[in-house]
Amino acid sequence: MLGRIIIVIGITSIFLQHVSSYVPQVPLGSKPCKSSSGRIRHQTLSNFSIGKNYWHHQQPYSYRFSTSFLPATEVVNDEEGEIKEEEEKKSTLPKMIVNKETLAFNNKLNQLSQSFDKKSAPKVQELLYQTMDDVINGSETKVQPNVVSFTAAINAWARSTDKRAAHHAESVLKKMHNLCTTYPEITPNAYAYNAAITAWTRSRERGAAKRAEKLLNQMWNYYEETGDENVKPDARAFNTVVNAAARSREPKCADWAASILERMEHLYNAGHKEMQPDALTFGAIINAYANSGEEDASDRAAQLLQHMESLYQFGYEGVKPNTFVYNSCMNALAKSGKKGSGERAEHFLKIMEQMYEEQGEDGGVKPDVISYSTVINAHANGGGEDAGQRADVFLKKMEQLYIKGDNAAKPNAIAYTAAIKAWISTGKRRESNKETANEEEDYLKTIATRAEELMMRMCLQYLAGDRSMKPSKVTFDLVSETLRGVNDQEGIKQLDIIRKRIEGWTPQSSRTTRGAW
Repeated sequence: MLGRIIIVIGITSIFLQHVSSYVPQVPLGSKPCKSSSGRIRHQTLSNFSIGKNYWHHQQPYSYRFSTSFLPATEVVNDEEGEIKEEEEKKSTLPKMIVNKETLAFNNKLNQLSQSFDKKSAPKVQELLYQTMDDVINGSETKVQPNVVSFTAAINAWARSTDKRAAHHAESVLKKMHNLCTTYPEITPNAYAYNAAITAWTRSRERGAAKRAEKLLNQMWNYYEETGDENVKPDARAFNTVVNAAARSREPKCADWAASILERMEHLYNAGHKEMQPDALTFGAIINAYANSGEEDASDRAAQLLQHMESLYQFGYEGVKPNTFVYNSCMNALAKSGKKGSGERAEHFLKIMEQMYEEQGEDGGVKPDVISYSTVINAHANGGGEDAGQRADVFLKKMEQLYIKGDNAAKPNAIAYTAAIKAWISTGKRRESNKETANEEEDYLKTIATRAEELMMRMCLQYLAGDRSMKPSKVTFDLVSETLRGVNDQEGIKQLDIIRKRIEGWTPQSSRTTRGAW
């Protein structure tokens, strides 16, 4: 009597063996049953579902995309390769029926698909297609390629540096659809679709983000047609496309990404609880608005952030704004150049400071050098009459925090350049108010002197070994132009001297001295 080995593969073993595929070893849409000859065949099981049970047991509003969320799978393997249904053991876990030859084959494909190069993906696809041809032609082989095998090939193309890698990935997905009627174990699932979507999001081809969205729509339509929960798009699929749209640089890309977010929220409210957007989803769109340059971008970014804050207050932990989200929103305000943008950015900074004071490091919200520099920049671009003074307030605050041990708040060249811009913008604002000639000249000289002081502090820090304080050409030109505007010949001469020294200087170390300001 043949011995039988029962291997139960849990979540951890799936991670270790199939980390590159993100696919559970399950014949999708089928279950094993015995034919009259006693051999195993597969029959379609329309209500076979991973999705409902899997997502039902997850914590609400906390979606993270790692393999630790893969459902556990059970494998039944016979020593001679014959698969037999285990009749006595009852389990609610989805079963994966696969022989050891197929398991070894899939492991080999997964290992080959790990590389981010140009040669591995063609090898994976060639090996898979040759084996599949053997199966189709009735050649003697114990390897039976399944959804895991094909998803490994898609993942290989998603990691490929080939310019047409995304096209190849999608062609493998199409082949799965062509074969799954005859071979149900090859039926595409969410992991296969997500891999193909990822391939397009990594492509530099024009229109790649739209191709990713097209696959997402195809995935949803296929789910609605079949009712197969295994292919149902989840937050991962939507988030991937949202990020692709937000980074696409397409016209109105931020609005496009926001429309996908609205679709997610609509689905979530309709009962699809796995569609809960998270902070990364919102953050990508807010950042897209910040980079869009559109007139109402700052308002849309602020609205999204306030929406996140409201959702979080109502208990939606997954959408809690983090430092990146707040910084992105303040950046949108800074780039808008609108009057009052500095004050609005300060408002969000105060919220960050309050949250950090209440929740500490574990809260995920901590103002850093980007936060403070962005607020300074918002004042500079907003053109307020007190922009320079506000810049000094935040510079001093950053210095004090750094002296107390907060390395994340240490001022750098970006912070100082923003402060210089803020002072110069103050001068331009006062000039536009048409002060008397003498008052205007005196005030502009004060502005130029302050800009020069900040510039020299930057240079001294850099010469002392702080690489983060190296002034850029733009900063030098900005201060030089300001000095020329007030005909400060001595200041121009000193600036030229130190500029030449900086351009030929390489700091010997990156050490800094606290309190050197």
